Amino acid sequence: MSVDRFYTAHGSVQGVMFRQTLMRGAQSRGLSAAATNESNGTVSFMLQGTPDAIDELIAVLEKGQAINSWGARVTRLERIKSGRPFSAYQVTTQNVDDFRWNQDIEMYL
Repeated sequence: MSVDRFYTAHGSVQGVMFRQTLMRGAQSRGLSAAATNESNGTVSFMLQGTPDAIDELIAVLEKGQAINSWGARVTRLERIKSGRPFSAYQVTTQNVDDFRWNQDIEMYL
């Protein structure tokens, strides 16, 4: 069974390749994901897939450890009731390869 879950990530999540790392972590777990940088410094995102795969990814984020070599890390994660439609987010697992990301990064997610 596939579900949609929505979150707001606080911490070092902008300017540190958080969205790309999140997309790669989602892809490796068979999830679809979408994320947008918000004007208040947070990142809003959604995950689509099996509850177990989503729970596994969220558990890693909630540890508060760096998820890449640029120091991206979540200090607080809020689960929210709803968010944008998938296509309204800036970066998704479908379009992540269309962006010109810095390749000099190691991802731990």
